[in-house]
Amino acid sequence: MLTSVLFLISVAAADEAGDTWLTRIDKTARVDDAHLVLDVEVTDAKGRTNPRTIEIWQKGDERRLVRMVAPARLAGIGLLVSPGEKTHLYLPQYPPARLVVGSKRADAFMGTDFAIEDLSRLTYADTYNATVSGSEDGLTKLVLTHKTDKKATPTHLWVDDEAIVRRVAHLDAKGKTKRALEMADVREVENAKLPHHIRVTDTKRGRVTEARIQQISVGSGIDDAMFSVTQLERR
Repeated sequence: MLTSVLFLISVAAADEAGDTWLTRIDKTARVDDAHLVLDVEVTDAKGRTNPRTIEIWQKGDERRLVRMVAPARLAGIGLLVSPGEKTHLYLPQYPPARLVVGSKRADAFMGTDFAIEDLSRLTYADTYNATVSGSEDGLTKLVLTHKTDKKATPTHLWVDDEAIVRRVAHLDAKGKTKRALEMADVREVENAKLPHHIRVTDTKRGRVTEARIQQISVGSGIDDAMFSVTQLERR
């Protein structure tokens, strides 16, 4: 009986420590508002490369607009994150914009290895609970479980002492890594610390996506009207 009690106490403590990490992570990456342009290169299993340009506007913890700028055949495709964690996907060839729900959030975003969830998630603490699972290579490892989607497989996350996420692993139903993200070239932008290089590996497809921040501006006072379905559908 005593052993069981001690075990439950240790689990509760680990969960509390993990959730504290998520709060720190969100605070470290938070900006009041930001406008980014990403250079993206997708390399398939045969070594062929395809460039993309993605533009992102973000405000606080609840609003983000993501738009594909190039190549021309994909221009105008976008995602909108609204308060309440609502995510809309807009495909100019198939209007109007549609809500993305459930397992569809794990779908790849238009030929890249970024999932819709990667591009639409603004915070960790609102979506996940976390447990500390030791350390590797000087990084703290966290195991994240979704708060509401009980069918979702755990996500593994590695974070440094400054609460900057350095690696993320998404697992399949068998517990094997199906997609991994690595963050590098961390720079201080205003009060936030943001990776300027993200490498995503899709182990199932043998494909790699690399994204680099080409330009970023913060604190310019983006209006809330920017984050609307009307704006999402505007090319």
